[in-house]
Amino acid sequence: MDAVVTSEIRWWKQSLTAGVEDFGETIALTIDGQRVQAPVGATVLNAATAAGIYIPALCAHPDLPPAAQRSCRGEPGPGSGCNLCLVEIEGQPGQRNACSLPVAAGMVVVSQGKEIAAARQANLAKILGIHPHVCLTCPQRDGCSRSQCSYGNPPETRCCTIFASCELRRVADYIGIPNSTPPYKPAALPVIKDEPFFDRDYNLCIDCRRCLVACNVVRGVGCLEVKEVQTPLGLRHYVGTIAPTLIESGCSFCQACVTVCPTGALIDRTLDPARREESMVPCKSACPAGIDVPRYVQLAAEGKFGEATAVVREKLPFPGILGRACFAMCESACRRGQLDDPLSIRGLKRIASDNDTGIWRQYAKQLPPSGKRAAVVGAGPAGLTVAFYLAKQGHGVTVFEGERAAGGMARYGIPSYRVPTQVIDGEVAEVERLGVEFRHGRQIDELDCLFAEGFDAVFVGIGCQGGDKLGIPGDDLPGVVDSVSYLRAATMGLVNQPDSIQTGARVAVIGGGNVATDSARTSRRYGAAVDMVYRRSREEMPARSEEFEGCVDEGVNMRYLLAPKRIEAGTGKSRLNIAYAQMTLGEADASGRRRPIATGAEVEESVDLVVAAIGQHPKRFGGFGVVTDDKGRITVRADSMLTSRPRVFAGGDCVLGPSTLIESVAQGRVAAQAMDILLGGDGDISERLLRDGWETSPHIGRDPGFNQRRKFHPIMLEPQARTGWDEVEAGFDEASARAEASRCLKCNLAPLIADAVLPPESWLEFSEAVVQAVSTEPGVFQLLDTDKNVLCIKGVENLREGLLSQLARGASAAYFIVEESAMFTSRESQMIQAYLQQYGKMPGGGDDEMDDLF
Repeated sequence: MDAVVTSEIRWWKQSLTAGVEDFGETIALTIDGQRVQAPVGATVLNAATAAGIYIPALCAHPDLPPAAQRSCRGEPGPGSGCNLCLVEIEGQPGQRNACSLPVAAGMVVVSQGKEIAAARQANLAKILGIHPHVCLTCPQRDGCSRSQCSYGNPPETRCCTIFASCELRRVADYIGIPNSTPPYKPAALPVIKDEPFFDRDYNLCIDCRRCLVACNVVRGVGCLEVKEVQTPLGLRHYVGTIAPTLIESGCSFCQACVTVCPTGALIDRTLDPARREESMVPCKSACPAGIDVPRYVQLAAEGKFGEATAVVREKLPFPGILGRACFAMCESACRRGQLDDPLSIRGLKRIASDNDTGIWRQYAKQLPPSGKRAAVVGAGPAGLTVAFYLAKQGHGVTVFEGERAAGGMARYGIPSYRVPTQVIDGEVAEVERLGVEFRHGRQIDELDCLFAEGFDAVFVGIGCQGGDKLGIPGDDLPGVVDSVSYLRAATMGLVNQPDSIQTGARVAVIGGGNVATDSARTSRRYGAAVDMVYRRSREEMPARSEEFEGCVDEGVNMRYLLAPKRIEAGTGKSRLNIAYAQMTLGEADASGRRRPIATGAEVEESVDLVVAAIGQHPKRFGGFGVVTDDKGRITVRADSMLTSRPRVFAGGDCVLGPSTLIESVAQGRVAAQAMDILLGGDGDISERLLRDGWETSPHIGRDPGFNQRRKFHPIMLEPQARTGWDEVEAGFDEASARAEASRCLKCNLAPLIADAVLPPESWLEFSEAVVQAVSTEPGVFQLLDTDKNVLCIKGVENLREGLLSQLARGASAAYFIVEESAMFTSRESQMIQAYLQQYGKMPGGGDDEMDDLF
C-alpha cells in the first residue's frame, strides 16, 4: 500500500543498521511483489518507505536510530520496540522487525498477510493496554472535545486533545484494534503542566522511547531516562526527566522530544496548530523582512560576525542602522523570553555589522543594465531599499530627496546618540556603489514630471512628515511644536539657533512612545529640565523598556495620569503655561490598554517648550494622483505595493502610517520585486550571500546551567557622560556577544525533524469515472486540492449524487474522501470540529463557503 510521507524521501542517516558507518552500493530487493532499490546499510523499513510502501511503526522514526539498536537509555545496544513493523522474509522462519533488518540483494519481503496482521494486532493490544484508548473505538470520536463523554467514561480513560492529529490513532486505525485489547486501568502517573513550554502526561506514554533517543542521542542533552513503577497493571515503564523538573534536568527546550512523540504524552502548549512551523521558530516569522534570525545568531555565537552579517544582508541592506534602531519584533517573539529573558537579537545584529569582514560581497549580485529607469521619491528606509534592489536587478535608479542627505527618518527622526550619522552614511554609500543617482534638495510634488523625464516606474516613499497637534486650545502658540519638526531640527543642529526652536529651561514632552522618549532625551542634551507627560500609567506606556530606562538614567522626569488640557502664553519668566487634567484609568479600550478618564482635577505649570509626540501623518500631495485614505496614507496592493495609478508604487510610513524601520524595509522589498517585473525582470531579488555550507548542528550537547543563564547586557555610556551626541549604547564586546548568542534555544532545529511516516489515506481521484463507482448511501465527503488540503466537508443524503453535483459545478478539487453515515448531518459537524481542533481554522466547507471552490 502507498505510504503517506509528509517530508522529502531520503536515505536517513539515522536508519543505518548496526555496525555500518555509511551506505554502500545500491542493491535490489522485492517488497510485496514490488522491485525496490536501496543502498547497503539501509533497513527494510527505510527501503519500503522510500518506495512508497507503508509498514506501520511507532518506535521507529526517520531521524532516530532503529529501536532494536538502542537501549532503554538511548545508547547503542539491545532494547525494546513497538514490534508493529513485522515482516516475513522468504526462506527464513518467523517474522522480523523491518526497522532494524538490513536489506540484502535478492531479498524477498512480505509486509502483508493474515499472520502478520494478527501479530501486529496482538502487539498493538499490548501498547493500548497501558494507554487510554476508549475514544479510539467510540462511534462519536471525531469532533469530540474529550472534555465530556456521552457514554460516561471517566476522563482518565479518554484520549487527549491532540486526538485529531495523533499518530497512535492513525496507526491503530490502520492495524485494527483487536477485541482482545484489555481495558485501560489508570496508573495515576505524574501529569505536569506548570513548567516552561511543555505539558507532560506520563499516563499517555507508550514507552516508544523516541523522545529519549532524540534528547540523549541525537541532541546529546541527556535529560531523560526510563522510569520503572508498579501500577495496578503491574510493572510500568515510561520516559521521564532525570531530575524532578525540566530545568533541573538540564533541558535545552529544543522541542525535539515533543516533535517526535507519537502521542499526547508531550505537548508544547505554546505552539499554534494553525501556524505550527512559524510558532516553532517565532523570531524568524516575526521579522517583517524574513531574516533567518537563528542562523545569524548562532553564527555570532561562534564569533563568525562576517558570516552573520552575510545572512542579515540576504534580506536587507542596512544591518548597521537596524542593529541600532530596529523595533526588534524578533526579540518580543523569542521563545527564550518565555523561559527567562529574550535574546538581544538586535544587539547581535549590530556587533556583527560593526565587525563585518565583507565576505558577503563575494556572492552579491548585480545584473547587467536593463535599459529601464526607475525614480524613487524619498530617500528613507523604504525608498533606499527599493533603489538598492532595483539597481542590483540592472535598472537605472534615481532617488529624489528634499533634504540635504539620504536616510529619511533614520537620519532626521532618530537622534544620533542612537544611530550615528556615520553609520547611515556608510550604508547609504553601499546603495550609491550600485550606481544609484541621488538628487538632493529636490522636492517632488507631482509625478508627471518624472514620467516626462523618461522614468518607466516610480516609487513613493515620502514617510510621515507631519506631526499631529495636541488638539487643545493654544496648541498653535509659539513654543508648541510637534515631535517630527523638533527631532528634524535637532538632527540638523538647528535647535537653540536664531529663528529656530528654543528649548528654554524647561520642556514638556507629551506622549508615551519611542518618539516621545527620543524627544525627551534630546531635550536633556540641550540642558533643559524635562517632563515626559503620559496620560496613562507606566504599565500602559508603549515605549520600549530600554528607551524608558534611558530617560530615567538621563534625568527625565516621568509623569503619569496627566493629559494636557490647554496652553496659554506665559506671564513670567516662562514662555508658556500648561494645564493638565488629572486622569484615572478605567476599562481597557480597543488598544488593550486601560482607558484614561478625567477626574475633574487640574494642575497648572510653567514651561518654555511643549513637544507634542502623540502621532504622525503623511503629507498629502494631490499631484501624485493616487488614492489615499482618510488619514492621508496611500492605498496600495499588499502583494505589490502598487497604487491606484499605473506604474506608481508606494511603501513605508506613507502607506503604513508611523511604523518601524524594518516594516518600511520589508515593504521596499515587496515593491522592488513587483517593479522589477514591470521593468522586464523576473522579480527575483533574493541573494544567497553565505555559501560555506554552515548549518546548525543537530547535536546540542549537555551544557550545565544553560537553561538558567540570564541575559547579557551591552556596554552603555555612563549616564553622567551623556551630555552630547555620542552613541549611548556601545554594543557588546566579543565575549559577551558570543555568550549572549549562545543562549539561543536553536528552535530552528525542530522543523528540520522529518515528519513521521503515516498510514495511507483513503483519497480518490475527483473524476466522473471514479465518482460513478461511489455508493449512493448517505454520508459525508471531503474535497481536497492537489496538495491534499481539505477544501470542504459536506454531509449529503446520496454520496454519489452529491459528488456529481460538485463536478457539474466545476469544483476545483483534485481528490475526495467518502464515508458512509446514516446520521450524515451529525457526522459532518463532528468532522468539521475535528478539523478545526487540529488546524485551528475552518475548512472551506458549508453552503455559505462552497462558492469559494469555483
